[in-house]
Parts: sequence; C-alpha cells; structure tokens
Amino acid sequence: MIYKYQLVADLIRQKISLVAYKPGEKLPSVQVLSKELSYNSDTIVKAYKLLESEHLIYSFPKSGYYVVKSSITVKSRNDIIDMVTTGPPDYINPYKDFYHCMEKAISLYEKKLFEYSSPQGMPELIHGLVKHLVNFQVFTKPQNIFITNGSQQALYILAALSFPNARTKVLVEQPTYSVMLQVMKCTKTPVVGIRRTHEGINLNELESLFKQGDIKFFYTMPRYQNPTGFCYNREQKKEIIRLAKKYEVYIVEDDYLADLELDTKIDPMYAMGEPERMIYIRSFSKTLLPGLRLGMVILPLELQNEFVTYKRSIDLNSPILTQGALEIYLQSSMYKFHVQRTKKYYKEKMDVLRDAIEQQQDGIIKCYIPKTGIYACLELNCVSANILVKRLSKYNVLLSSTNSCYIDGFPHSDGLRLCVCKTDDDDIRRTIKLISKELN
Repeated sequence: MIYKYQLVADLIRQKISLVAYKPGEKLPSVQVLSKELSYNSDTIVKAYKLLESEHLIYSFPKSGYYVVKSSITVKSRNDIIDMVTTGPPDYINPYKDFYHCMEKAISLYEKKLFEYSSPQGMPELIHGLVKHLVNFQVFTKPQNIFITNGSQQALYILAALSFPNARTKVLVEQPTYSVMLQVMKCTKTPVVGIRRTHEGINLNELESLFKQGDIKFFYTMPRYQNPTGFCYNREQKKEIIRLAKKYEVYIVEDDYLADLELDTKIDPMYAMGEPERMIYIRSFSKTLLPGLRLGMVILPLELQNEFVTYKRSIDLNSPILTQGALEIYLQSSMYKFHVQRTKKYYKEKMDVLRDAIEQQQDGIIKCYIPKTGIYACLELNCVSANILVKRLSKYNVLLSSTNSCYIDGFPHSDGLRLCVCKTDDDDIRRTIKLISKELN
C-alpha cells in the first residue's frame, strides 16, 4: 500500500532532482502545500519528515523547510554526465518500499529464510510469478519457472547445457548484449551472428543459418534491445518462431524491459510460440533495483533436470530473503505504482533524446530512438566511436561504443550506445550538442 505522504515525498524528490526546487531554496509551507495538493497538514508534515530523514531537506525553527545545498540529487555543470551506467536515479528507486518488504518477509517467513531451499526457487515467489506473468500474456505452470541470480546466471547455464537437438552453436543478433558474448567465451560456446537493424533481421539469412548452422538456440531481445533499443514487429516475431520450429531450433527470449512496455497489445514471443521450444527470461534489476540480482527463466520440460543440476553446482539456491521480499513486493500496490512512475520517467527521457537529435543531425548518419526503454544507438560517420568516446570524456561526458556488443571480426559500422538512466534533460541535450560539435 502506498501512503499519501509517500506520494507527496515522491513529488518533492522529483522537483528537487529536476531543480524545480533549487539547493538552499525554501519549500512551500505546510499550509500552502496542503491546500495545493488537497491533503491534510499531517500528511505534508510526514512527507517533509521523511525527506528530512533522507537528508534531502532540512528544517529551520520558525522558518520552514529548505532544500539541502549539497543535495546529491542536484548536479552542477562541472559534474560528470553519465550515459553509460544502467540504473535509474535514487528518487524513483523504491529503496524504502523494498526495505519494508524485506522486513515483512523476515516476519512472515522467519526461519525459512535462513535454511537451504530448493534450487528451483522459493515456492511462494514462483506461484506469485505465475499470476504476475499473466499480465504480460505469459501463461505457464509453477514447475516450469526457475529463479536465478539475475538473468546472467540463466544465460550461463543455458550456454553450458547440452540441448536435445544435439547442436553446439548459439546464434545472436549483431549487435547484442555484451554480457551474453562474455558468457559465450567463458563457456567456450561457439557463437554465430546475424545482423539486426531497425527493420529487423534478414529472414532468408536466418533460415539459412537455422538450416545449416548447427544452431542449438537463438538468443534474442525482441523489445528495446540492448544496445540499440530496436523492437521486432509482430510479423517478424511470428516468422522467427515459424522458422525455429521448422528447423528444431530453440528460442531464448530475454524480455528484460517488459515492465516498460507502453502498448499493452504487444505480446512477448513466448506468448506466440509453442512452449516446447521457447525459453523465457526476465530480470528484476533494470526496472526495480540494480543490486537485487534476481531473475527467472521458464524452461521446457526436457531441459529442467539438467538445468537444476547445473544451478545446484553453482550456488544451491538463490538468496531466500530477497526472494521473499520480491514475492511480497509484486503482490502489493507498491509494484504497480513504481512501474507507472518508471514508465513515465523513461518515456520522457527518450522524448528529450529524440528532440535533441532532431536538432543536431550533423555527422550522425543513422539513429533510432525508441518510444521508451533505457538504450538508444547512434551510428556515426567520419570518426570512430572509440575516438569520439575519448573526446567527449574531456567534457566529463561518459559514453560507450557498441564495439563490445559484436562478435570479434563481425563487420559493423561504428556506433554509440546512449543510456538515459542517470541523466537529466539538460545533460541529454548538452551531450548531443557536444557529439555534433566533435563530429564537425
């Protein structure tokens, strides 16, 4: 349950972060804010006290409340602009809500939290996820869900597993999630690439690779891909599923940003395919808390026993306390409120980025800005991405090239991956102007 004073506190945090309330500025009086928001004065006082405990504001006797001058949510122009780090700003991270859920989990589950548990995961969380996933048109049974330490652990185990089709190679989009390529190297799994653009992939090439390429599974991020932000349309997803079925290739769908989807009519590939060859992965770190390190995977029956064997050899079970807290959080109204707030935040960031690029097109030969998500990609002309990253660092702007997202030797144009998680609107506009300036 979200209390009114927490809503008020969230509003003030946002205004402080966006410098609508400047460092050292006096905040509206309790009476003024009470009238403006139509909440009673006790609610406003509780909100102010909460923000005071977070050291965002301070009170002055007989004067009122003021924004802390050194508040970490307010940045000066000399600070670093970070367009690399993943994870939203503190003011929309549900730290206190999740801490409350952890306390409740300790009270509710007591000794169970400190005992060995099933490598599959906490039954209460798994049953909660069955209900939760229905909201995304993902229908499955509890015995098919396995809890992992983030999506990376699921990917690692899947790369190491022998599959029933007795094949050895993994097909990935180019570019793709850089951690997936690291997983391939660590597990010594042969990897094959297929180029992906804003329009999708070449389906004839995909069929040829499925037919002749010894592919055990195709790893894909159908929506808001890392690092590009690209999304497949429904027709492309259906054709990929059809070809995978025809040539007995498994599909591993990484749906890490499903929570940010703006169009409720867009279904994951898992909802469109046959569960016998579909593997569905979700993470709770990108849209919830970066350090939560909990993920889940839905597996076909024939992969489950070997998957559990691998997982048991790695860690016995994922942390029970965070599993219990996540189960409580997903059932509460806190989750729904957080998702709505996060969706709004990322949509607005992408709108600002799109507008900034439209005004500064020089030297940027291709770009695609998704409607939401956390990543966008710029293709460059006349200069290497690595050189541009070094140049921008002189202005205290942190950027990353997409080079690490390609298989070694795979031909590709230079590009920048822009992450909007830790930037305010002025940072985004300034970064695009600086990129344009350096390219000219």
